[in-house]
Amino acid sequence: MTSRDFGMPDDPRRSAADEVKPYLRLTPAERYARFLDLMAFLEGIWMSLPAARRERYAKANDRLDDPGRWWERVPAR
Repeated sequence: MTSRDFGMPDDPRRSAADEVKPYLRLTPAERYARFLDLMAFLEGIWMSLPAARRERYAKANDRLDDPGRWWERVPAR
């Protein structure tokens, strides 16, 4: 069984090209507007979660966050 059996092309390059085709000719302003739409959508998902769950996610994210300055840890050449 191949991906063609499910209506998908086998060539990933062609598939990727087809997916980005609608966005290739957008102006920077249009791209930014779509980016803001995406951020608003993600914010809506975030706000739809129960407050206790958001708090757990925020605490987990804080534990992963590195408060140090990354450039201080880059080895000198």
